[in-house]
Amino acid sequence: MKKLIALVMAASLCAALICGCGKKEESSAAPAETAAQTPTQAAATQAAVQQGGMVDPHWFDDAVFVGDSITTTLEDFCFDDPNLLGNADFVCADSLSYHNAQWDLNDENAVHPTIQGETVLAETAAEITGASKIFILMGINDIDTYGVEDSVASMKEFIRKVRSHSPDVEVYLQSTTPMIPAKETDILNNVLIRQFDEELELYCNESGCHYLDVYHQMCDENGALRAEYCVDPEDDGIHFTYDATIVWVNYLRSAVAG
Repeated sequence: MKKLIALVMAASLCAALICGCGKKEESSAAPAETAAQTPTQAAATQAAVQQGGMVDPHWFDDAVFVGDSITTTLEDFCFDDPNLLGNADFVCADSLSYHNAQWDLNDENAVHPTIQGETVLAETAAEITGASKIFILMGINDIDTYGVEDSVASMKEFIRKVRSHSPDVEVYLQSTTPMIPAKETDILNNVLIRQFDEELELYCNESGCHYLDVYHQMCDENGALRAEYCVDPEDDGIHFTYDATIVWVNYLRSAVAG
């Protein structure tokens, strides 16, 4: 999947230059609430970009990004291009979640990232890389298996462990991002994702973490992932195109500037 996404993103990049987590599918029908209107913040981000309200890419030199396959697409996009997110580190693994990130390293079913060929616990990412800022985006691999409430509890425990390893690290929690309607199920859909994100934002307000609302940079007027931003509509329906990742990078650079 990661190789496929990388190939598609590379093709999109070439086109742009010329022109200027597996999920269960128990039901293709999304709950009625999914149609609720959810405003997008893309215009606000674009305005910030136009006004120059973004940090220099090298602001991220002492940052590490932790996440699942959604973040690996960001890693692929930023690879060897310091003009995007500087020299940020990435500690990611396909299908990583707040739950399985806390499993024992020797668990045969565990999903853990690697750093320089060594399998590590994601909670140690800032400690190992020496980062003073950690950006975390997980949750979509938690919700369909454990539900929102259990996933929120696991998120809080994961952040506790991150801080136990790196007490002074600045924690930036990125919202879980939307999916296309065709891939929504009864146990994983945009309504549940937004419920999780609401709890995530509340936790940030209470704990001193920074909340970054990536969700509303990627959604359409109905709160679903914009069709033109989805690179895998026939598969998971959650991963981003080149254009979407540009929006993500610009949002991060503008959000931390404020």
